[in-house]
Amino acid sequence: MKICVISGSPKGEDSVTLQYVRFIREAFPDHTFSVVHAGEKIRALEQRQDAWDDTLTHVREADLVLFATPVYFMLVPAQLKRFFELVGERDAGEAFSGTYAAAITTSIHFYDHTAHAYLQGICEDLGMRYIGYYSAHMQDLLSVDCQGSLVTFFEELIEAVREQRVTQRRYLPIPEGSSSYTPGREPETVDIHGRRVVILHDAEPGSVQEAMVRYLAGCYGGAVTVAHIGDALMKGGCLGCCRCAFDNTCVYEDGFRKFWEEYVVPADILVMAGTIRDRYLSSTWKQFLDRSFFRGHVPAYEGKQVAFLVDGPLAFLPGLQEILYGLAVIGRGNLAGIVTSEGASDVIDASLLGLARRSVRLAGQGYVAPPTFPAIGGQKIFRDEIWGGMRAVFKADDRYYRRHGFYDFPTGKIRQRITTRAFSLFLDFPGMQAKAKKMMRSQMTAPLERAIETSAVLSERAQR
Repeated sequence: MKICVISGSPKGEDSVTLQYVRFIREAFPDHTFSVVHAGEKIRALEQRQDAWDDTLTHVREADLVLFATPVYFMLVPAQLKRFFELVGERDAGEAFSGTYAAAITTSIHFYDHTAHAYLQGICEDLGMRYIGYYSAHMQDLLSVDCQGSLVTFFEELIEAVREQRVTQRRYLPIPEGSSSYTPGREPETVDIHGRRVVILHDAEPGSVQEAMVRYLAGCYGGAVTVAHIGDALMKGGCLGCCRCAFDNTCVYEDGFRKFWEEYVVPADILVMAGTIRDRYLSSTWKQFLDRSFFRGHVPAYEGKQVAFLVDGPLAFLPGLQEILYGLAVIGRGNLAGIVTSEGASDVIDASLLGLARRSVRLAGQGYVAPPTFPAIGGQKIFRDEIWGGMRAVFKADDRYYRRHGFYDFPTGKIRQRITTRAFSLFLDFPGMQAKAKKMMRSQMTAPLERAIETSAVLSERAQR
């Protein structure tokens, strides 16, 4: 059987993910594997027709296409995202249609599920028959259990191809056709009270995204800063080299860090505007976000009001909605809102004005919504990974995490441990258990009731 591996890593043969593929190749020597280094060779695929034609030949000849990629910033790397854009721009979907597809990723399990949802959606859009995925931690291959499960995973893929298994589509197709938005009357101007408002975008002249950006900027008045992310003059996408880990200095010597520090860092209200392409925003936006990793695992939007303008059918893309939410809250910012080009123009106008009002009001109050599972879970993954070994390299992360109390392991709270242990022993007695059961509900609410009765906030409001 012929397997075409499309690697999304910019590191070529040095890819961690490709070591998992190498293990599979060793375990299944009767099958033929060819590797397309889409991540590493993306510039050649853009510029050289022979490189592009050779890639499509490998795809057409394959019985199974295996996408092998690391997870960068909740998705595939920008280089692989650009590869999918090229497939669409060059109308090359026919080369993939009808072929079985699967995916294997490596990560620290931070938003790996959104990366897999994206890959499956893309495969289904191309008419491929998607049959499974394998999501590994970067170091899982060191364990015998992982090696055994990899063998089982690939055996199942081979069996699916041999039996010509029928597959069902999981993700809805994206509606065809472009958005239509024509701003109405001049927007009302919101007093920003000295807040720094920044709108970043990648809009083309005359586009719907440009119209949305212009209208929102009008809502904020003349003090708003609008910048095209192309002005960051990025020489390329994140290389995954982790050289930035020591002192937050990227290997690229271009304008990205200066752009980030000029526009993102000082913003009180940060709006990011993009257009949907291939179930995400553009590869330029993906590159921008990937490159922000020069800051390591330090929250990027702490205390900021973060909002998004999206041109395209976001309602059909729950995975992208989850990513946008995650970008804001895991960065410890507050998601002030998302406005899309879906709906009538007057509704979009009103939504943009409402976003401006809300973001300024919340910025003035310093409001950040309580974190939900993505923010709490994501931060704990980072905390455990940094503490568990990555701090030896990610020294800047370690310093930040120590300074801000991120290493909040329960084992460090000695008093709580002693109290919990003593209470546990106390409840080992049947009579005490019976009393505790009767008091359980009242004891759960008692401290909250006391907090209400002694609240300084309520007292202050009552005196107004």
